[in-house]
Amino acid sequence: MLQKINDYILKNQLFQEGAAVIAAVSGGPDSVALLHILKRLVPELGINLTAAHLNHQLRNEAGEEEEFVRSICREWQIPFCCKVVDVRKEASDRRKGIEEAARDCRYQYFDELKQELRADRVATAHHRDDQAETVLLHILRGTGIKGLRGILPAHGYLVRPLLGVSRSDIEKYLEENLLSYRIDSSNYDLSFMRNRVRHELIPYLQKEFNPRIIDHLDRLGLIAREENQAMEIEANKLMASVVLIKDKEQVVIDNEVLQKVPPAFQRRIILSALGWLQGDYGWSALDVQLIMDLTRKPGSAKSIKLRKNIWISKVYEQLLIGNPIKENAQYCYSVTIPGSIYIEETGDKVYFDNITMEEYQKRRHDEIYLDYEKLDRNIFLRCRTSGDRISLPGMTGRKKIKDYFIDKKIPVFERNRIPLLSSRDEVYAIIGHSISRNVGIDENTKRVLVIRREPDENTK
Repeated sequence: MLQKINDYILKNQLFQEGAAVIAAVSGGPDSVALLHILKRLVPELGINLTAAHLNHQLRNEAGEEEEFVRSICREWQIPFCCKVVDVRKEASDRRKGIEEAARDCRYQYFDELKQELRADRVATAHHRDDQAETVLLHILRGTGIKGLRGILPAHGYLVRPLLGVSRSDIEKYLEENLLSYRIDSSNYDLSFMRNRVRHELIPYLQKEFNPRIIDHLDRLGLIAREENQAMEIEANKLMASVVLIKDKEQVVIDNEVLQKVPPAFQRRIILSALGWLQGDYGWSALDVQLIMDLTRKPGSAKSIKLRKNIWISKVYEQLLIGNPIKENAQYCYSVTIPGSIYIEETGDKVYFDNITMEEYQKRRHDEIYLDYEKLDRNIFLRCRTSGDRISLPGMTGRKKIKDYFIDKKIPVFERNRIPLLSSRDEVYAIIGHSISRNVGIDENTKRVLVIRREPDENTK
């Protein structure tokens, strides 16, 4: 078995020589076997091994389990790290189930410890039976090919060296090496869905349908993993034409372009957007279908809310995924000519220059040009404010900029990103869109104000 695991590690390139590896050890049979196996493979793999234990404080025996892991690490001369967390309180504070809160706390601890120790990998004790359970759980909850992958051999800094062996293989290894361990009584609590799958559904399927169901589910996971990888490559090629904006708060998708993409890739693009914002874990096929249904509905200003406080809004022909639509911070910058302004609130940079009419004739005409002498000497680059109006070419009177944005179908989230050039009393230009008829170039123009805007790199 030791050789089988070593081959699996090498095949999947789980560790580089010299890597600092943290083994997640609960004290249960799987994690004890993992720690013992990695300890034996240290010379061959050339890794530096540390054990980590999170005390969830969920059961009376939690303290004993912590001490047990500490003692075997002392005996095996493996550095030991531990943290105590009140998972019940975390679950209550975050309004999550105990199982989800415990999982989040574990991975948060692993992430913190990885940074503290400057580790390369965190190894967990998932095995083939866990893989089968995960695939079944995803099927029961609703999934696509991506969910059928189950548990990956490596995902980010997380690695699963035991994924190629079964629970029975691990039990045999423990017996042969006379290794003691602790049993987590919560693993038999049938109020948890995973435990019902483990102790009821899989045994039933083995008895009544196929004794090799675990092997077949494991094989399904492998096939799905390979096919998913091929589809991900193609989906990533489509991203550039579909995603307009991607930041920590929101992903904006061009819905017209999205609708021209095959549905299989639409789902992947949507899942990627959800993953960017709130991680890959926890999304179901239903979540994706709700979003796809929204993209096909006629009209605008339609919204739905998903788990993890993610809002999906269809605004004109754009799909907004992320936090609820909100106004950007207010901004106002004094303009120096020539000069440039970096708008911190949007990430855009705007350049200003003052040239002659002769120079203007030679310039490219994808910039903004105003009659310099028609402008007030004190001018500003700012976001819109309530009541702003502009004197548009070909119109009498002045038009509300709010109405201009509505007519042009500019999404609400984008309106404050568009800077206005103004004096204290008059708006001269909506940068990138239109200028006031009062400052246009004519036969009497002698000096020209040139404006060039470079949008933030995350914005088309």
